[in-house]
Amino acid sequence: MSGKPNPPKVYAREETGRPSKFTEKRRNDIIDAISHRIPYEMAAEANGISAETLYEWLRIAKSHRDDNIDSDYTVFSEALKRGEMTRVREHTEMIAAKPERWQADAWLLERRWHKHFSTNAGLGELNDKLDRLMDGDKSEKGIVKRDEEGDA
Repeated sequence: MSGKPNPPKVYAREETGRPSKFTEKRRNDIIDAISHRIPYEMAAEANGISAETLYEWLRIAKSHRDDNIDSDYTVFSEALKRGEMTRVREHTEMIAAKPERWQADAWLLERRWHKHFSTNAGLGELNDKLDRLMDGDKSEKGIVKRDEEGDA
């Protein structure tokens, strides 16, 4: 093995059954809506699909990304994230540029991206890190419960 990474697999969709709703126009319209701060559920339903279908497309994209597969699903997912990142950047830049008028941008950040910008965001991040640390310690370092060691 030469140490070079394997090229990504390419996803090919079979053309059987009813036509897919995963069309280029629908994807672009959803990306545009979400880029303009429209909630995922509203963007999906306004474009003729259920929110669950949109979330399923995003789950497929994650699965493809994990399997190193380039597909329309991964491109779609990445475009959604880029659109959201652009809006977050705009709000944070406005806060930095006009500190005397920061409230509206901060309000939008706290409500639209609450996981990262709410007053409790630090606690949520700390809990996530602790959970990962505890899960990693149990599996990677071989920590066992006292009763499993026979020290009961």
